[in-house]
Amino acid sequence: MKLVLDAMGGDHAPHEIVAGAVDYARKTGHTVILVGQEDAVNAELAQHDASRLNLFVVHAPETIDMDEQPALAARRKKNNSMAVGMRLVRDGQADAFCTMGHTGGALTAGHMVFRRIPGVHRAVLTTPFPSPKGFFIFGDVGANTDCKPEWLAQWGQMMAIYAQARLGVSQPRVALLSNGEEEGKGTQLTRATESLMREALGAAYMGVVEPKEMIAGEANVVVTDGFTGNVAIKLTEAVATYLLQIIREEITARKLAMVGAALARPAFRAAAARLDDREYGAGLLLGLNGLVTVGHGRSKRDRVYFALRNTAQLVEANILEQVRAEVVRTVKR
Repeated sequence: MKLVLDAMGGDHAPHEIVAGAVDYARKTGHTVILVGQEDAVNAELAQHDASRLNLFVVHAPETIDMDEQPALAARRKKNNSMAVGMRLVRDGQADAFCTMGHTGGALTAGHMVFRRIPGVHRAVLTTPFPSPKGFFIFGDVGANTDCKPEWLAQWGQMMAIYAQARLGVSQPRVALLSNGEEEGKGTQLTRATESLMREALGAAYMGVVEPKEMIAGEANVVVTDGFTGNVAIKLTEAVATYLLQIIREEITARKLAMVGAALARPAFRAAAARLDDREYGAGLLLGLNGLVTVGHGRSKRDRVYFALRNTAQLVEANILEQVRAEVVRTVKR
């Protein structure tokens, strides 16, 4: 397998990105093509024993920085690291592209390089999200902040197909995220989307869910706009971290509690593992004619490793072809 990794994307690039790529190549034997400013990437590679690994560097002279307007930057900088990396996949030199960089930049570059699957209005950034019942597919989680109702309705269809392929759910239940079930609740966008979702999905559409039902895993697919989805993802990550910190502080403040904690340590570790999003933190840009994943901007080497592993799992499962065939066949334009 050959994966392309944007070496210049993320808050800790290229240092942590290269380190994660080295870890992944060493543990899997897969080929990782690092795309970025050649001198900087090679300088980082020199810090590792990587001579026997399948790691290659492809030069990209430009980058899309996190503080730039992504659409403008992607169009102005034709040889940015995202575009160069995606062209390698488009031209058959690799299987998938992964970045920790600007989500909007990845969306714009993806639309420019791969184009959308025929009939798709706009690609959506999706991710598996944990619940007491397993996982559900959640999106948009940050690619499209300003959305149209017809986009969300179509995303519900595409994400249902993705849930079938990724989660093995034969008849996914699709919901729209809102702040209440009562008539008139929600934004103008959610109210306008509801009727379109019912028309597009039929019996598969279960209606709106509030955050508590979403977290409880009542739906297999939860659809929202990219602004709301990104806030929800970041809030849940912050709450999980906060809860673990409070539990740790309260236990260490009491000697008797520390004795009990020693006995309960396996349970605490298991709980922390269930709340750890690193292993599924790379989202799929669904709707493109190419496999593109986007990881956390703050990713360090461990998250980079898992983002590459997630990407490889999608390649191995032939997710792109499964989704593309079903989207072309069934999705309402």
